[in-house]
Amino acid sequence: MLTFLATDVSAAPADTAPQRLKVWLMWGSVPTPVVDRLTDEFEAAHPGVEVDVQLQSWVGIQERLETALGSADTPDVVEIGTTTTPSFASADLLEDLSAHAGELGSEQWIPSLRESGSWQERQYGVPLYAASRVVIYRKDLFAQAGLEVPDDQREWLRTTRALGREHQREPGFQPLYLPGQNWYVFSGLLHDRGGRLATHDGRRWRGGLATSEAASALKYYRTLQSLSRAPKDQDEAHPLQYEELAKGQVGQLVGLPWELADAERINPALKGKLGMFPVPGRSADRPGSVFLGGSNVAVSARSGQPELARDWVAEISGPRAQKLIAEANGTLPNRLALAQEVDNPVVKVQAQAAANGHTTPAAPRWPLVEAEPNPVKTLLTDVLTGTPARVAGRRANRVLDERLNGAP
Repeated sequence: MLTFLATDVSAAPADTAPQRLKVWLMWGSVPTPVVDRLTDEFEAAHPGVEVDVQLQSWVGIQERLETALGSADTPDVVEIGTTTTPSFASADLLEDLSAHAGELGSEQWIPSLRESGSWQERQYGVPLYAASRVVIYRKDLFAQAGLEVPDDQREWLRTTRALGREHQREPGFQPLYLPGQNWYVFSGLLHDRGGRLATHDGRRWRGGLATSEAASALKYYRTLQSLSRAPKDQDEAHPLQYEELAKGQVGQLVGLPWELADAERINPALKGKLGMFPVPGRSADRPGSVFLGGSNVAVSARSGQPELARDWVAEISGPRAQKLIAEANGTLPNRLALAQEVDNPVVKVQAQAAANGHTTPAAPRWPLVEAEPNPVKTLLTDVLTGTPARVAGRRANRVLDERLNGAP
């Protein structure tokens, strides 16, 4: 574990120990130079305060956070994934920030990110950053085939089919690489049609995978996936889809922006040939709904200095710091309006996509849904291999209901 200590306590009386603020951030979320700069500025504005920023690995973080937030030696500020914030809030491990949300800028946050930090209509997490999925495509192959970036989902199918016909004599070529279990893509298609993975009826969570909206989304997903040679029973990490793109025989994939750079790193011959566009929506006037990954920052309910912790949260989530993080990392700031001020084209494409973004249901037990076997992944493989959508949807709903509500 790497600890950054930027200590300047000259303003404090000689016989007074510095006030120590412990902050847990995740590796890679905020670049080291930005962390150092924000730490120095915070300490200068708070004489006698020493900020101890400790960088954590995502591996095993759920258990480490549960232990740390429940201990007397709790970190004052923690970074938490958007999908797990409600679980910590429901366990009374986070401070309720609702009374301070307005001054923190909540009205300007991307709505789905604001929702990810809430529990029972109270705000516990403040968005730190987000990343939206986009279509990464071969600009050179589109140009050679006389194809334009598609405006809507019907056009996307036509474009993908046309790209496949253009290269049909090339063994192994895929106009689109779409693993059968990429549930992030399916979730977007479901939202586009007005459906949801799960909803709360006031008493309990209910799966939304056997609805007409889910059937429509599954039909489109099945058609789109039929244009790919990717396995029907694996997700985007098995194999890593950017490694498939790097082989030079993939025309498009839906992924996170940095997968473009990963493909170029593996295959330098692709440099300058790859581009991005927002996942198409059902009509040209609205981009597709995309899953927004990212994280929140929150204050520990056991922090002995909550006011100081809130000041730190305000600094790192404020407009100035958000622009610094976005410019350095290529991630989305928590306010879409700021994306237009960031000198990074990757951020601007993500902002277009994020205008219709979403996250997972704000359910405390949602992490259990993503545990293997993930019922949404199973649903997709079932449908792609011939199970009727309603039958597979009802089966997946039973698992969702049990995991979200607890076994009866």
